Amino acid sequence: MQAVTVSTQSLTQYRTFPATSTYPRKSTVTAPVAAYVTAVRVKLGDQVRAGQVLFSLETKERRALGNDAQRIDPSLKGFGLVQVTAPASGIVSVLNIQQSGDYLLEGSPLCTVAESSQLVFQLNLPYEYHNLAQGNPTCTIVLPDSTRLTGTVQAPLASVSPGQSEVYLVRPNNPPRVIPENLIVQVRLTQTKQPNAQTLPAGCVLSDETLHHFWVMKLVNDSTAIKVPVTLGVQNPQEIEIKSPTFGPGDRILSTGNYGLADTAKVKLVR
Repeated sequence: MQAVTVSTQSLTQYRTFPATSTYPRKSTVTAPVAAYVTAVRVKLGDQVRAGQVLFSLETKERRALGNDAQRIDPSLKGFGLVQVTAPASGIVSVLNIQQSGDYLLEGSPLCTVAESSQLVFQLNLPYEYHNLAQGNPTCTIVLPDSTRLTGTVQAPLASVSPGQSEVYLVRPNNPPRVIPENLIVQVRLTQTKQPNAQTLPAGCVLSDETLHHFWVMKLVNDSTAIKVPVTLGVQNPQEIEIKSPTFGPGDRILSTGNYGLADTAKVKLVR
C-alpha cells in the first residue's frame, strides 16, 4: 500500500462532446473549354496547393492538327493545350473525372477542392450545456489518433438539430495537416475551474455502488487506516477536489491497496 498527502492546485473539470470535421468553403473546378482529358494528376483525398496542375486538356482543334500544329507555325506549340490548376490550397473532396480520354463540354465539373484554411468542426451541443460555449471559449479538439488541437468555439448557428442540440462551429488554431472531411473528433469544453482546490489523486477516492457516498482511507498511524467521508468538487481523470473535510499537510491518505478496506483496517505501507 502507498499513501499520499493532499495538495493545493488549480483544477479544471471538462465536458467532452463529439464533433465532425467539415469544409464549408469548397471550390468546384470546371473545364474552361470543350476538350479531351489527356491527364488526371490527382486522386480523391489528395492534398493540393493553389496553382497546382490537376488536369491536362486538349481541344478538338489541337487534336485535329496533331503534330502538324508546330510545323505549320512554331507559335502554335501550346495551341489547344490547357492546364487546369487548383484555385486554392485544400483537399480533393470530389473527383468527377478519374481517367483520361473523356470529352468534356465547357463548364463540365472536374473535381471539388475543399479549402483547408476554412476547416471547422461541427459541434451539436445539447441545449442544457449551451452555457459552456458562451463567449467564444477556447477548447481542446482530440483527434482519433489522440492528437490534440486548440480551437475556438464560434457563435451558434441559427438552427437547432432534431435532437434539441444547438449547432456550433469550432475553428482549430493552426491544424498541423489537412484533416479528412467527416472525421469524428472529441471537443473538450471547460465546465468548472477551481483555482485553489484541495486535491487528491483520483485513486484515493472510494464510493458505494450508487456513487452517492464517497470516502478516503486516512492513516492514523503506520498500521491503521480509518474511513473518512468526503464531499467532492471539481474532478478530472487524474485529480479530484476534496471540498470537505479540510486535511492537514501531514495527513496521509491511502492511494493504492485501499479498495474494500473496512474502517480501522490494519495496513502495511510500502516505502
